[in-house]
Amino acid sequence: MLIDALVQVFGADLPVFALLFLGIVVEKHYVSRVTVFTNVIALNMSLLSLDYAPRFLILYGDIGLILGVYGVTAYLLNAKTWRAYNIPAFFAYASLPVAAVVLAAPENWFTSLLLGGVANAAIAMILKSELNLSIMHWGPRAGPVSRFIKTNKMEYFDGRVNREVDLSLGNFKRR
Repeated sequence: MLIDALVQVFGADLPVFALLFLGIVVEKHYVSRVTVFTNVIALNMSLLSLDYAPRFLILYGDIGLILGVYGVTAYLLNAKTWRAYNIPAFFAYASLPVAAVVLAAPENWFTSLLLGGVANAAIAMILKSELNLSIMHWGPRAGPVSRFIKTNKMEYFDGRVNREVDLSLGNFKRR
């Protein structure tokens, strides 16, 4: 079976690498909220396989699990995430930093995390400047903007007046 060959290559860590691979595939152009969740599940699975893990490495996994659940919940509710989630999600729980921690010896996890986070940021800056590709995701656009894109209509509050914009007709209506 093909799975036997994969187990021979990756050993007992096959599920961990499968989840990291899934995170990278989902990540494509930005660090998504689902990626953070799959990455922390992979991280915590790797921690479960260790005989000994430093206390702060376990805390890193626990914080990641909380952030991952928050990210998936925000994704399911189509809600914007807050900066206290976005920054650690990008620098500490994206695929590259988590893979660095999983591959490192437990004693070297923090150095690997720092190197992975710095490499992730450097790659992000290069992709943004050279290819105009953003791998940072700060949540979905506001609802009115999304509806405007889909329907060409939007209501907004302008001072004391509600206005309606209809792009297809080119009209402004005052209520």
